[in-house]
Amino acid sequence: MSDRTIARDLTRVLADPETPRRTLDVTTPHRYAILSDQHKGARDKADAFRQCEPAYRAALTHYRDQGFTLILLGDVEELWEQGFDEVARHYADVLTLEGSFGPDRYLRVFGNHDDDWMDPKRVAQRLAPFLPTDAVHEAIRFDVGTAAGTIGTLLLVHGHQGTFFSHRFRAVSRFFLRLWRPLQRVFGFQVKNPSTDPCLRGDHDRAMYTWAADQSKLVLIAGHTHRPVWSSRTHLQKLAAELAALRAAPGDHGARIAALESEIADRRRAHPPCNDTEKTTPAYFNTGCCIFDDGDITGMEIEDGMLRLVKWPAGGVDDRVVFEEDRLAALFARLP
Repeated sequence: MSDRTIARDLTRVLADPETPRRTLDVTTPHRYAILSDQHKGARDKADAFRQCEPAYRAALTHYRDQGFTLILLGDVEELWEQGFDEVARHYADVLTLEGSFGPDRYLRVFGNHDDDWMDPKRVAQRLAPFLPTDAVHEAIRFDVGTAAGTIGTLLLVHGHQGTFFSHRFRAVSRFFLRLWRPLQRVFGFQVKNPSTDPCLRGDHDRAMYTWAADQSKLVLIAGHTHRPVWSSRTHLQKLAAELAALRAAPGDHGARIAALESEIADRRRAHPPCNDTEKTTPAYFNTGCCIFDDGDITGMEIEDGMLRLVKWPAGGVDDRVVFEEDRLAALFARLP
């Protein structure tokens, strides 16, 4: 992987005439829910979606009933480890629930682990019974604005573009994982990639951010790494910034400072940061994923000009939690 190849492929996607292009007026009503990296498998030891299924169902039901358009941002099925027929056998009702949004409220992007859907023939032959539309895209582009004109571009991709094994040599990667699958199914082994390796993840987030920050008035939303990113910063970076601000602020903030220090230490032990650079431009956002070990899922919402990072708790009983939110107009105003 190199920053240059990632930048080249993201530039290609942005300019591709086949990328669906929609207008998003921040002053008129609209609702979009963006969920990524479900990796629906075969309900075996290698299937990380099992524990998140209740939260995912709760999220889909809420968004469908509240009039949201569903955007599935890639790696929706785990097709590097098994064929789609096996996924459909175990998760037919979840696939049907996704499709219940209907053709006017369903958009889908392919990732590297469900790259079968790059081929329209395979989509028509295999996915069509569950798909309310006839297309799966590499990206979705929104021209964001008001009645007075465009204020920026919102680009949604899975995020594997330009990576060595996930995009450029995906056939080799897929063949390797097919050989690896019997061991993985028995022992739950993982292969290093940006979703599992913190150093690769940090490098990948930096490359995505660098490209997005170099564009004019562009916000990039991706998945792929399985780590939520808000306004180009990870949650750990956000906590560190809050701690620094409190230490410099007048007044007594001892209790909050102690709580932040403890949380930061715990998070560093559990998920040691690696290659995470300082990022100051709010150009890059990441949905996180729908396969967290604790059964939670994260995603993003766009509602009436507001962008949100949200969590749906494990079990599918509790209401969603809003982690972060800001107005799209305000984000674009801070971009070069």
